[in-house]
Amino acid sequence: MNMNMLDYLDWRGDITFEERPFNEVDNLIFSTLAYVEMENLVSYDDKKAPTIKELSQAYQESGYDQSHMVIVPKHLLLKAAASQRFRNVRVKWYINKIDVQEQLQFSAVTFSFAKNQTYIAFRGTDNTLVGWREDCNLSYLPSTPGQREAVEYLNRAAKLTDDTLIVGGHSKGGNLAVYASAFCDFAIQGRIIQIYSNDGPGFNNAVLNSPEYLSVLFKTTHIITDSSIVGLLLSSKAKKEIIKSSASGFEQHNPYTWNVKGTAFEKAEDLSQASVFMNDTIEKWISELTDENKKLLINSVFDSLESSGATTLNDITNKKWEVYNAVVRAIYQMNFQTKNEIGNSIRKLFEAGRDVLMNQSHKGLTPPK
Repeated sequence: MNMNMLDYLDWRGDITFEERPFNEVDNLIFSTLAYVEMENLVSYDDKKAPTIKELSQAYQESGYDQSHMVIVPKHLLLKAAASQRFRNVRVKWYINKIDVQEQLQFSAVTFSFAKNQTYIAFRGTDNTLVGWREDCNLSYLPSTPGQREAVEYLNRAAKLTDDTLIVGGHSKGGNLAVYASAFCDFAIQGRIIQIYSNDGPGFNNAVLNSPEYLSVLFKTTHIITDSSIVGLLLSSKAKKEIIKSSASGFEQHNPYTWNVKGTAFEKAEDLSQASVFMNDTIEKWISELTDENKKLLINSVFDSLESSGATTLNDITNKKWEVYNAVVRAIYQMNFQTKNEIGNSIRKLFEAGRDVLMNQSHKGLTPPK
């Protein structure tokens, strides 16, 4: 029977951080709790710093409903609140910003979980289109608005405590955790003892080759599932830990599916062939596109979707025909050059997939099923 982090809380929830130290599963729990809606429940200043138990009660009384999300944080919040290990953890300095004009979706929160120890958690992509657009912008921008917000948040939060720091996040939150740790104030960087990117995407070459990024690699762990897709987007030089999941394909991105064994994740021997194929294809495709090609393609896709009035992934599902008609209209209204460049970009994707398949075949590898 596969165990996940909820089962871990059933098994280890009665053991405090003072009795047994922080581990990588605790890291995932904090990263997932960052998805909890805390508006009006936890303040950006220190006036309202409830325990997780108090937060859980206030969350239920607030009427917040996040059941539409792929990663529903309520299950974890309730179980953590009932545990000895997490119930008295203090929750501080919650911030949540969404700005369509700035193409920004950013949220972070801080957990004081043991004597002189703090975990700073950055939220991953939510179900807003602006959040997914910002993810795509990572492929060509030197830095995104979310990354710059993450640096500012880490600098501010660290100056409000003397604790040693652990920084982490899931999905885009993992990217933000690494970026913020690399580009924060030097004195603060020295207090960070561990950085976790939980299936987070990597970076473009501008960041990847920077001395700031290289300086934090020795304390960074990049946790990816054996069929990871998101965690292999772009590139990472950090130490990779490949783990098993009870799901397959893109569903492995959901942290509730990650297999837990004791106080760690169940390790996998290697990436699946399908994951290698997908990663190699996307990497080859992105490498052949100019930054202008990437910008044009991303803006065309998301401008078309947003022209339908959709602001979330749920809107796309619930308004299929409105979205479809808006996309068709947007394509029809594009000038010839734009259509041609987008067509060339899509053609390069199929060519990249073909080339990767041929390369794998020459190496005697079995094509992914």
